[in-house]
Amino acid sequence: MIMSGYSQKHLATLIANDVVLAYACDCDSSNALNSTVRGIVVGKLVEALFRVLPTSNGAFLATVCNSTLADTLGGMDTGGPRVEMVDPGDGSVWPAP
Repeated sequence: MIMSGYSQKHLATLIANDVVLAYACDCDSSNALNSTVRGIVVGKLVEALFRVLPTSNGAFLATVCNSTLADTLGGMDTGGPRVEMVDPGDGSVWPAP
């Protein structure tokens, strides 16, 4: 469940930022995520995550993140790393290999 001290909004924002950071760190996708696009993607991820929190299912959170990335980036999607797992306790994100 959600780690003590984290609100759902805070946890959603933490996860969203971690997902975008992992995506942007990929060499091929870094050019696609300028600050405007990055802000849009983070916002969409926060909205999507906030709708499903609280949950203890990290695989489900990863699926929500991956779906939101695909929906938000659409044709701009450069095939950056996807999320393999999210720790719903502390918001840690593991990119897919």
